[in-house]
Amino acid sequence: NTYDVNTFSSLPMDDYAEIRPATRKAVMNLTTGISQLTFNSDGQMLLLASQAKKDALRIMHTNSSNVYPNWPTSGTPLHAVSTAAFSPNNRYMVMGNDRGKVLLYRLKHYS
Repeated sequence: NTYDVNTFSSLPMDDYAEIRPATRKAVMNLTTGISQLTFNSDGQMLLLASQAKKDALRIMHTNSSNVYPNWPTSGTPLHAVSTAAFSPNNRYMVMGNDRGKVLLYRLKHYS
């Protein structure tokens, strides 16, 4: 199974006032259901994670709709991510996993 997250650039309405969203981008990087979707405070990053599979986390740049290919790496000890959040100033990202660990990462772009 493949699960996707669609982003939309606008919500046009047809002649009957029904919303007909136009897909801007489909993110097909995770193969299990999405259990966590989190935007950072300025809306430039969207974190997608699945608790159903080890290391199933991706971060998408919302303006370009590109998923960051260089993180997480195979050496990042995420395990099954159960929760995640960005700090209000976007300098840090924190996540909790199935092993009871809390992982804190500094986002150098915002420092």
